[in-house]
Amino acid sequence: MTIKQLDWLNVPDGFEFRVVETDEELEELIKFNATIHEPTDGEFLKRLIENLPRFGREMNFYIRDSEKGHIVSSINAIPSVWEYDGIALNNLELGFVGTLKEYREKGLLRILYSYFDRLLKNYDISTIQGIPYLYRTFGYDFIIPLARKFSLRVDNIPSFNKESPPDFMSIIIRPATKSDRADIVKLYDELKSRLLVSVRRDEELWNVQERLKVGDDDTFETMVIERENTIDGYFRVLVRGKTSTAPYEVYLDVIESSIRSFDSVMRTLHFLKEEAIKKSLYLITVPGTTKSNLSRIALDFGGAIGSEWKHQIRVPNVVKFLNTIRPVLERRLQGTIFKDLSQVIFINTYRHCYVLNFNKGSLKPIDDIGVQEIGTKREIRMPPPDFVRLILGEYSIDELRRINMDFVVTGSHKALLETLFPKRESYIFLYHC
Repeated sequence: MTIKQLDWLNVPDGFEFRVVETDEELEELIKFNATIHEPTDGEFLKRLIENLPRFGREMNFYIRDSEKGHIVSSINAIPSVWEYDGIALNNLELGFVGTLKEYREKGLLRILYSYFDRLLKNYDISTIQGIPYLYRTFGYDFIIPLARKFSLRVDNIPSFNKESPPDFMSIIIRPATKSDRADIVKLYDELKSRLLVSVRRDEELWNVQERLKVGDDDTFETMVIERENTIDGYFRVLVRGKTSTAPYEVYLDVIESSIRSFDSVMRTLHFLKEEAIKKSLYLITVPGTTKSNLSRIALDFGGAIGSEWKHQIRVPNVVKFLNTIRPVLERRLQGTIFKDLSQVIFINTYRHCYVLNFNKGSLKPIDDIGVQEIGTKREIRMPPPDFVRLILGEYSIDELRRINMDFVVTGSHKALLETLFPKRESYIFLYHC
């Protein structure tokens, strides 16, 4: 698809916009990304295009220098399905973004993003794992943890007398087989049910991930924990930093874990300890969420929270998003003092004003009545990014009020908003391949 079909993009003279269609274009795009980022990024992009469900070459687009005949800027749109308290959210990720240095400051990224933005109209959220600050201009903000880890030194895992090992050492840990899939999926679903925002995996994505077994650029192994002939847990594990010459940069990384019982957690920790010692490693990392039982016990044994990065999130249509999660908001009122609430609530974000109309605990479709004059609809006021932070549960009302004086919630509205939008933990496990 060329610019002739998309005149609204306003591409400058001497450039043309294209969506990848041919094998030649695809190969050129992969080489471009390997050059402008890292060689492994080109390999990663190729793997995604060839394997990730719903992500084909048509989700990759670029701008070409017409005279010189080569790609100068590109981005892509990677679809996935996340969840908000069990409600499916269609996510369109702003993936590999890059422009050749000599072509920057020409507005090419904004042209590409305007095409991305058209695609985004059919999605609930958009995310990016990119550099800080730049994407704030497109409405993104750091909200949900990205790759947060708890690290545990091997010598912090307690030893035991080898001559009289504890009973949990009889629990079996083995590589997962295809026949274990139903149990693993159930365990994963149990884990994500304890999270506010998580990733939904359908059968196709499970199959792709287990066939390729790649987490970022490293190969993982999926292990199951078998206790009394029952699958009691699973985890995915790999060795990070294998090419590093610095010993402290090589470690055993559990990228995902769902384990039901304390004994199975203890057996897993000792299994990981044994594997680390075999590989002359001194550090083990586990997912940075306390909703994982393995991670909770690792913290109890002296685990440390590592440095944190976050997904940058944009909600393109807040009204659409609020109506998508409306069943959750109604459910949160049940069993509280607001279960029979009949009241109209106005949430004023200075640029928009959202109307939540409750009738005996039922929430009517949410509407936006637009900008309101200063002095009206004053009881609940907050900047748009803070409202998204509140919805996604990353901050409490008190935390947001301390950060920003523009965040105002008066009287009994605070208790209601805390009921509708409680602070809750989110964690995003592997959704690529």
